[in-house]
Amino acid sequence: MISVKKAISIIESKSIKLSIKKIDLPNSLGYSLAEDVISKINIPPFDQSAMDGYAIAMHKNSEYKLIGKIKAGQNSSLKLHPGECARIFTGAKVPSGADCVVKQEITDITKENTINIKDSISKFDNIRFKGEQIKIGQKAIKKGTYINTGTIGFAATLGKAELSVYSKPKVKIIATGSELISPGTKLTEGSIYESNTFTLKAALNTSNFNSISIEKVEDNYENTKNKIQNAINDNDVILITGGISVGEYDFVKEILAEIGVNEGFYKIKQKPGKPMFFGYKKEKLIFALPGNPASALTCFYSYVLPALNFMSGRSDYQLEKRVLTLQSSYKKNIKMTHFLKGLAINDGVSILEKQSSAMLSPFINGNCLIIFEENREKWKAGDKVEALILPQ
Repeated sequence: MISVKKAISIIESKSIKLSIKKIDLPNSLGYSLAEDVISKINIPPFDQSAMDGYAIAMHKNSEYKLIGKIKAGQNSSLKLHPGECARIFTGAKVPSGADCVVKQEITDITKENTINIKDSISKFDNIRFKGEQIKIGQKAIKKGTYINTGTIGFAATLGKAELSVYSKPKVKIIATGSELISPGTKLTEGSIYESNTFTLKAALNTSNFNSISIEKVEDNYENTKNKIQNAINDNDVILITGGISVGEYDFVKEILAEIGVNEGFYKIKQKPGKPMFFGYKKEKLIFALPGNPASALTCFYSYVLPALNFMSGRSDYQLEKRVLTLQSSYKKNIKMTHFLKGLAINDGVSILEKQSSAMLSPFINGNCLIIFEENREKWKAGDKVEALILPQ
């Protein structure tokens, strides 16, 4: 068995970023940038009004002569001199000679084409200056940035119609076990409803991995071998659930060796999820996860998802970790890392009930995995712990 830290290191050493492609901006959500985005324009492209009001050329009096109107989108050649103003609207180009924009709420029209300012004003008030957000030639968005809503909006502001991104991995999920039947069918004696493929697919979709295929296979050596071999041929990452422990029908590890998969490690000093296998064949990654649902999902978040993020070119590929205050005491075997389902609220974290490796229900309300490290035995309420924050 190896440590959690060593397992992460081995997986990282075998993970390779996928190919680069161009993609239309509206379809880029959930990808990661494969190159820096350099701005070809100033944002804003001109001195811009931040609100509806009046652009004024300041002088000593509170009254200003109104000499024009400037709308958003209008290329006005208007020039102001001291004591003059122009009606202006949010987003419009500030005219030459203007010192500031005065919001309309602090003005009165005292007579025809004259306004009076009722409050104090300062130079440069309510003006967004040319290049204030980004200047021509500046790095606007870094390579490796995960493309979210804000990224798409900012790229559109820069005039980008498409982006250069890393491809995302094709993932195959294979559930093994003759006892597994599909939800919606009648449950027979000795059978259980198969949940791992549903859970893993949902977890993948939540993190914007959508190129997923699923197969279920009974405990048959040759059939299982064929399914796994075909999956490796056609996909970038293979997730196998079950068949990896030490039972009579747990022959996944033997099959992987037979078809030429190189072993990265087998078994991790952790609970749940100890009997996990990681291997690779050329640039393909193979994760054989425990069959117990909570174990499989714990291993997915701890090891699989960071690898998928890395392959997709994401710079922040590891899940977020927070240091939180434990709300109750905990004791464990000093030789194992424990991952417990938890609920993080503000700076505190609570251990949820039903921590068995077969129980998925705590993940319904849980939002983190509390990490109780290998080389420690006891924690008391008020101690600081690390927690892995789960995508929601």
